Amino acid sequence: MIRHDVTTNDDAIARRAKVKAPANAGKLVINSKYCKGCGLCINKCPTGVLLFRNSPTNRWGVEVVVDSPEHCTGCQLCEMLCPDFAIFAYKNDESGKKVV
Repeated sequence: MIRHDVTTNDDAIARRAKVKAPANAGKLVINSKYCKGCGLCINKCPTGVLLFRNSPTNRWGVEVVVDSPEHCTGCQLCEMLCPDFAIFAYKNDESGKKVV
């Protein structure tokens, strides 16, 4: 990873440390085939759920992974910002059922 990627990961982990995990965590699905590792989702995730990871199989050498799924609130910012439609975010309602 390049220095920018490491700094982005550090910022995400710092945001995660400030937020308590929600009772009804959302769910993120990342299609690594479409992800080019731009990092828009990592920079905007309010709870620091996503991180960069080196990937020898990805043609860009880096990919975005769900590092802390229990902190996901299902806000869907990552899904809305992804220019490649590589992320799908699902929010859970009060009973724990998925809401699209």
